[in-house]
This record gives sequence, C-alpha cells and structure tokens, in this order.
Amino acid sequence: MELQTETGSAAKALSVVLRDVAAVQRYYMPNIKGGGVLVETPNLLPMGTEVLLMISLPDSQPRAPVMGKVVWVTPPDNRDGRPPAIGVQFVNDRSGVLMRIQNALSDLPRNDGEVLSF
Repeated sequence: MELQTETGSAAKALSVVLRDVAAVQRYYMPNIKGGGVLVETPNLLPMGTEVLLMISLPDSQPRAPVMGKVVWVTPPDNRDGRPPAIGVQFVNDRSGVLMRIQNALSDLPRNDGEVLSF
C-alpha cells in the first residue's frame, strides 16, 4: 500500500498493532507534540521520512490510518540494548487515533513530562 505525500513521493506504509493497554502505554510517545508512537522495526527509515501508519488499538474499533513523520531513530547497535525502532510523530490525525490512545490510557497514572516539538 502506498500513499502519495505532499512532495509527490510515496509514503512508507507501516502496520502498528497495539493489542492491549500495556502495549499502548509502552509504545505511545506522549512527549511528542501531537502524539506519536514507537515502531520496533529492523527496517529503519531516515529522520523526516513521511509514513502512513495503520494503527490497531485494543478498543475494538477498526484499524485507523494516520500520517506521520519519523522524528526518532533507535539504531540496532544502541548501547541500551533496545530493539531497533523509529519514533513517528502524528502529522495529520484525521481518524482520531490520538484521542483513542488517550482514552485507552485515561485510567493509568499520567507522566506530565516536557513536550518535545519537532
């Protein structure tokens, strides 16, 4: 699946499945302005790459598309031993994914850290 971006190039399409609230809490990136998710993948994309995320959440609603931009890269050889991953900032959330994520996390303690702008 490909989606044309504003620059005319094809956006990369990634499927993200967050099966339960623990997964939503682990992969949601609340400190990114507009929200975002961490996507573990061996196929790292360069910073600034536009992506189309197809996100499945544990709220039993259909998976939803949301445009995003790569704002974080965890390389495979990182010193923390974390899996390779990209952080994707939501750019055009017309499907309400951010609100659905916040609803899923509404009963959990909040972390009101600094919001990062990219």
